[in-house]
Amino acid sequence: MKKAIILFFTFYSSLFIFDHSFGQSLQDAIKLSESEQFEKASSAFMTLIQREPTNGDNYFFYGENFFKQEIIDSSFKAMDLDSAAFLYDKGLAKNPGNPLNYVGKGKILWYEGKNAEAKKQFFDAVQIISPANKSATFTGKQKAMVYMKIAECYIKAKNKDLTEAINLLNKALKEDKDNPETIILLGDATLEQNPGDASQAIGQYKKAYDLDKKSCKAMLRIGQLYNRARNLSEAVKSYDEAIKVDPNFAPAYREKAEAFYRGKQYETAIQNYKKYLELNSGSLSAQVRYASFLFLSKKYPETIAAIQDIQKQNTSVIFLYRLLAYAYYEMGNCTDGLVAIDKFFSMAAPKKVLTSDYEYNGKLLAKCGKDSLALEKLKIAVQQDTSKTELNGEIGNSFMKMKKYPEAIDAFNKKIKGGKGIDANDYYKLGLAYLNSKQCGKADTAFMQITILRSDIPMGYLYRAKANNCLDPDSKKGLAKPYYEQYLSKLKPEDMDKSKDAIISAYEYLGYYNMLQKDYAAAKCIYEKLKGVDANNIKAKKALADPNVAKANCAQ
Repeated sequence: MKKAIILFFTFYSSLFIFDHSFGQSLQDAIKLSESEQFEKASSAFMTLIQREPTNGDNYFFYGENFFKQEIIDSSFKAMDLDSAAFLYDKGLAKNPGNPLNYVGKGKILWYEGKNAEAKKQFFDAVQIISPANKSATFTGKQKAMVYMKIAECYIKAKNKDLTEAINLLNKALKEDKDNPETIILLGDATLEQNPGDASQAIGQYKKAYDLDKKSCKAMLRIGQLYNRARNLSEAVKSYDEAIKVDPNFAPAYREKAEAFYRGKQYETAIQNYKKYLELNSGSLSAQVRYASFLFLSKKYPETIAAIQDIQKQNTSVIFLYRLLAYAYYEMGNCTDGLVAIDKFFSMAAPKKVLTSDYEYNGKLLAKCGKDSLALEKLKIAVQQDTSKTELNGEIGNSFMKMKKYPEAIDAFNKKIKGGKGIDANDYYKLGLAYLNSKQCGKADTAFMQITILRSDIPMGYLYRAKANNCLDPDSKKGLAKPYYEQYLSKLKPEDMDKSKDAIISAYEYLGYYNMLQKDYAAAKCIYEKLKGVDANNIKAKKALADPNVAKANCAQ
């Protein structure tokens, strides 16, 4: 679940420009977008479009600015703005001969899993820059850009085509030799091909940096590799190098924050994230990222406050309702959490709903006592992600509260079989479900696992005693005796007050068993201890008044 939150925004590279009229202005807008200053970049792109309404590049890179924020089409919109799809279409309408907007349309189709349709758009883009197209001429940089942007899609999307990406990047290098941006993408592709061996990737990133000492992106990638290898000090050095080159390169501060977070230096991490937020002053995207980071840092009250501040200005960011619901759950506030998660489900497109959304919805419902509804949501979560076997524990809890013990037994067994995060408490719940369904032997087996996992705690012995008492209801066999004795021997002085009822039950059983065995001396010892715990205990008074007990000698 934590990874899904922090990757709400996806980092894609934006590269060079095509048209050199107003080129610097377009370069500036792209630089703002690469620095994840999305709102500032949007203003710059809108100005460019006003100046050059028929320049297809302006629309494409403006669309890329939205694509990076996952504002892809109307079903993906998180803010009341245009979308990537709208701008790619607009760019084609204004300049049908511009190949990049075909690439943009292909990217959207590829991300939607419509591979054949996407490749048709990519084919059209490549045909436009082909020598066979006599009606237009393109420079090597322009052709390289088309190849790079298609390759980038194949590398960054979930459904990758790394072989074709590398093929396209090699074509790009033939058109524009030693382009550092292409070399960075080659590093990305080789890393995706072999995530366990970063040597080739880091070689490409260093080569890109050697070609352009001002490449913040190259230093960022190197830092990310060190971060993956948990060499956090070297990662931070690389991010600092990027910041030296450009103190306004916001992603370096975000990555520093996440490196410090991994190193459990939470306050330093938050300070770096605040710097990231400062650079993105007024940026809704940056504020959303910051709220996400607060959540991951387990600062739940601060997360809620940050989201509420954002929602004073903008209530349409769907993701924030998800995050708000999660934070409320962690704070134990199921009422407000349910309001937030219901709002999220009412706004989110079905393909944007995560398994964790059903999980948290179910947990919130259970916390509010709505167990039958909780079960529906939790079952959906398990069906969608069968690896989340730990949720069967939540399902079992709801069945227990509904006194549906066979269903609870099935759920707890599934959790234990899944093997994720199993502890003594899981066997306690399973044993309790068996005990409530009068399956005494199976209950004893479950409680026995507690004594194996945690032989130091009294609880397992107490419940083994209860299970054996169930197997021997008239106490004639004394099956519960050794477990009650072990329970009492494991108690610490600090346990006495909170365990009083269980101690009384143990002494009452042991006293009664010894009376059955006519071991009056042992019975007298037990009942005197019972009276010491509960001075007015009727069973103790009655037993101690028995003539056989009264004349017995208790040798403690």
